[in-house]
Amino acid sequence: MTQKDDVLTTLRLPREILERAEILVPELKRHPELALTRLSRSLVLRLALMEGIEALEEKYLGKAGRK
Repeated sequence: MTQKDDVLTTLRLPREILERAEILVPELKRHPELALTRLSRSLVLRLALMEGIEALEEKYLGKAGRK
């Protein structure tokens, strides 16, 4: 999922969020659309951020986001 234009950023998150992301890793591994991806807590957080941004764009900008 890493892209050549990715930028490293530091983000302070509550421990609960990290624990929830960790719990999701084995659950997401069972889904066919993610089967070819090496799943990790970091990837779960990236997916959550992308889906959250799309939801906010749709809610506040009235568009489906950039897919």
